[in-house]
Amino acid sequence: LDAINNGKDSWKVKVRVIRLWDAINLNNNELISLDMILLDEHGTMIHAKVIKHMVNKFRPLIQEGLVYMIANFKVTSAMNFRPVEGDKIINFLHTTKIQEIKGLKNIRIAEQSFMFCSVEVLSTRDGQRMYLSDVIGVASYIGNIEETGTTHGISKIRDIVLRIEDQKVNIRLWGNKVDQIDEDSMVLS
Repeated sequence: LDAINNGKDSWKVKVRVIRLWDAINLNNNELISLDMILLDEHGTMIHAKVIKHMVNKFRPLIQEGLVYMIANFKVTSAMNFRPVEGDKIINFLHTTKIQEIKGLKNIRIAEQSFMFCSVEVLSTRDGQRMYLSDVIGVASYIGNIEETGTTHGISKIRDIVLRIEDQKVNIRLWGNKVDQIDEDSMVLS
């Protein structure tokens, strides 16, 4: 994955799909794309996506956790809201080929990969739109669901405070993610 670039569309990579999700427009709940994080045998991760009008073609062929040979895709520069720390993204094309690789002896790719960062790094990302950050902490506050205006309409939000490494980190959930946590999830101390 380190070697791929936007110089051609005929790349071929062996990767594990370690995350797979639908990117949804939070304002109208419409599908934007099928997104995934791919991991190669060197531990390199990259964001990949299938745009809306090709999702029905590729969704049945892709399963989180499995290893694939993926060929004929476009590499472009990553924009805002990157789920991994990299400057490239793989875009599936109509001509993209995907084939599952079976047999444990042929697979030397880890099952998962994470990019944990310190609270200091998280605080430098506050207000930025570059990287999405996964965090693990203890919820010390879970706010009510509220509505806020955005440039695209009204969206639901919920503020949360997590304790991480003896510090408090403010988190904001958007759209349908606000319903995935409630006050019963909070640990009282």
